[in-house]
Amino acid sequence: MPTNAKLQDLYPNRSGIYTLLRKLTGAEIEDQIEACRRLAQHHLDHAEALIAYRDRVFDTSRHGR
Repeated sequence: MPTNAKLQDLYPNRSGIYTLLRKLTGAEIEDQIEACRRLAQHHLDHAEALIAYRDRVFDTSRHGR
């Protein structure tokens, strides 16, 4: 997992208006952090569901996977 993720230059607010990172308030940055965390959790949940599906549906001995 990369530890040097690049920051975006622009971030949307709740109205969909994009603002330069350096012009965001502390509260807006916190909102962005929480949005990123929610999205990361969504991706993790999806990956775990795919793993469960794979483990339930595919017979690894028969499919060779």
